[in-house]
Amino acid sequence: MLSMKTNLSKVKDALIQSDAPHYFEIKNEDSERYCHCGSMRDVERIIAMHPTFTYEKVYLPHPPKTVDVPHISVAPDWELPMQQILPESELEPFIPNYHD
Repeated sequence: MLSMKTNLSKVKDALIQSDAPHYFEIKNEDSERYCHCGSMRDVERIIAMHPTFTYEKVYLPHPPKTVDVPHISVAPDWELPMQQILPESELEPFIPNYHD
């Protein structure tokens, strides 16, 4: 049972690594960028139309784990906000007519 859990965790780790954010860059014969693709299926279609083109998988940089957010300290406001009393509604209740 333990070896099965170990194998599952290895498979899970491999899936997480393969799903890292990425895109594909396709280059023409002169190594100039032709286009970017988000899926391998699109890459295969373009390569089928242009067999001399090449592609490269480009991984996106990871977002930072922490973010520095500036803040400003202000004096506390102990007074409750003024309450506004709204006028009563003049709408009439809707009564459905089920006899029609």
